[in-house]
Amino acid sequence: MIKYSPLFLATLLLPSICSAVDYSVRGYLSAKAGHYTSGETNESSGQNHRAQFEQESRVSPELVFVNQVRWSYSSLYTDLSTTPPTDPKDTHKIYPGDNYVKFKSSSWVMQAGYQEVAWGEAFGFNYADIVNPKDMKETFYSDYSDSRLPLLLVNFKYFFTDGSLQLIYSPEPKFSDTLPVNLFTKNILPQTTITTLKEHSPDFFKEKEYGGKLSKSFWGIDASAFYFNYLDRDATYVLQNATLTSVTLAEDHSRVSTTGVSLARTLYDNYVLRTDIVYTKNKRINSISGFNLISTPVNMTNFLVSLDTPTYNKFSAVLIFASSQLSEELTQAFREKEETYSIAKLSYDFGEEKMFDLSYTHQFKQNGHGVQSLLTWPVTSSLDLRLGAEIYWGDETSQLYKIKNVSNVFFGIKNYFQL
Repeated sequence: MIKYSPLFLATLLLPSICSAVDYSVRGYLSAKAGHYTSGETNESSGQNHRAQFEQESRVSPELVFVNQVRWSYSSLYTDLSTTPPTDPKDTHKIYPGDNYVKFKSSSWVMQAGYQEVAWGEAFGFNYADIVNPKDMKETFYSDYSDSRLPLLLVNFKYFFTDGSLQLIYSPEPKFSDTLPVNLFTKNILPQTTITTLKEHSPDFFKEKEYGGKLSKSFWGIDASAFYFNYLDRDATYVLQNATLTSVTLAEDHSRVSTTGVSLARTLYDNYVLRTDIVYTKNKRINSISGFNLISTPVNMTNFLVSLDTPTYNKFSAVLIFASSQLSEELTQAFREKEETYSIAKLSYDFGEEKMFDLSYTHQFKQNGHGVQSLLTWPVTSSLDLRLGAEIYWGDETSQLYKIKNVSNVFFGIKNYFQL
């Protein structure tokens, strides 16, 4: 028997109940096909397809219902993993998108339901974007709305002069969709087949997540301070069993708390300078100790500064410096104590929303490299074509080297519709 959410039924019935309701249906279909360039994948070609269907009912300016369903298929997990996926969601899934009711007045707005909360704006390394889990199979050039997975929230925001206060609460934690763990253990567990058992989301109200964000503008600076107490979106792993050639791991998501500050200021009327400082307490990191797999709680500090340049002769640029540092050194860990990156992104505007982006990412110390390019070409107001490439390389200890098998060239098409 098919079950429908009350919000879905309300959205369907509202147009017939009240002729004054402003009702709309829209969405998109997208397809992306790629060819891997590393030569070390299970398949030579990769597939990534998505669809979204959304209904919106505006009962009044103060009351809005949104119902959205998303579908996605990605072959990346099976393309890169050394073992078949243990969860069908590793390749394809249907899940709720934005499904909420919104109330608002002149001084506040409240949304209740599945939704996205976007904190931070940085390209590439958005350390402040901590609320929603992510689909880690998406890349820098994916739309944030594609990579974020909606979370069940009560989201209240109060506006005051030159600022706002946002409070959020979730009774149902969700976890990120990760890349195959064998990508990050090749230098630690070579020639070992790894099977991963997913951890399911806790039942309603068994685990609660809560936090808030205070934003204020002063002296030309847009400043915000935020806090979130939640189950870590990224998994650590517990050893279930092991042989000489295979290992079975179980995911574990521990409770962490994150505090951060974001600042943004416009310089000389054209340049935009942004800074994020994000501190996470009790984040667990896996490492190998003898023949055992352990996870150690450490504190993690992430720092980012970016500079957006104005457009000159149709060119614009973004320069980024990002650093992630653990409070202590862990031997044989899944990541280094300090990971520092720089990104230079250059964009050219052909006009009429036709854009070409080229970026270079460098990881210091571990000497990792990444190059991404993307050509976005709207054919009509409802049809976009995308052509691009991403290539990663470097020393074996680099995080960018570890995802070198993701390197590919791709072609994509995205069609929007409104009924």
